Amino acid sequence: MKTKSKQQKRNLELLTDLAQQVAHMLVELATVRQDVAAMIGEEVAERMALHWGGQNLYFPMGKALKLSRRDRQIYAEFNGENHSELARKFGLSLQWVYAIVKAVRQEEIERRQSKLFDAGDDV
Repeated sequence: MKTKSKQQKRNLELLTDLAQQVAHMLVELATVRQDVAAMIGEEVAERMALHWGGQNLYFPMGKALKLSRRDRQIYAEFNGENHSELARKFGLSLQWVYAIVKAVRQEEIERRQSKLFDAGDDV
């Protein structure tokens, strides 16, 4: 009888955890029934194994995504006069809130300008 290597066990644990995490999020956020969520979680894990199987992957912590969401929320709540309120609410320095508002504003301007130039390409 062939025994599984430590790496094979870790791989199986990773795919099992992925399936469980997907199922948990579906139940929690999309109110999907547990049995259906488990089936979808397993499908996602299988698809990722087929898609990324054999690759050596580094899975980032997602800090940039969280910061991006937070920064966009700060910008959405910004009314031109509430820097201090936002700093308190998000636990940031006043200077950091100013920097976030400036950076997101610049990103929005660049995004809008690129749409203008893209629209002209059709001519």
